[in-house]
Amino acid sequence: MRDRTVLVLELIQNPKAVGSILQELAEYGWECEKHLAEVTKVDILAALKQFDQGILSAAEVEAWAAGLEGRMDVCFEFGAEGVVEEAIFCLANPSIFKPITEGTHQRIASLFERRKARRD
Repeated sequence: MRDRTVLVLELIQNPKAVGSILQELAEYGWECEKHLAEVTKVDILAALKQFDQGILSAAEVEAWAAGLEGRMDVCFEFGAEGVVEEAIFCLANPSIFKPITEGTHQRIASLFERRKARRD
C-alpha cells in the first residue's frame, strides 16, 4: 500500500487517475488527524487547462473535484471559506451550478481575480 501523503498529492496533481487513487485512499479510511496536502488555485487552473486541451473530459474534472471535496486529509488555499474550496464545490456539482464547458476555465479564473481584488 502506498503512503497516504503520496496518494493525496497524486490525487491533487493527477485528475486523470482519480478513480484508482481514491480506491487506494479508501484503505486508509475517511478520518485523518491532519491535512497532508493543500489544493491551490494553480491546481484547479492546471486541471481546467487539461480540460481545455482535451486531455480531461468534463466528467473527469467533475470526478476529480468530487474526489477532493470534503476530504479531511486536504486543505484549501485561503481556508475553508476561500475561493479555492468554492471552485472545487462548483466543479464537483455542475448540476447545481453551471456545466463544465469551454467557458469554465475563464469563469473560475475570473472568480479568483475578483476575490484577489477584494483581498488587496
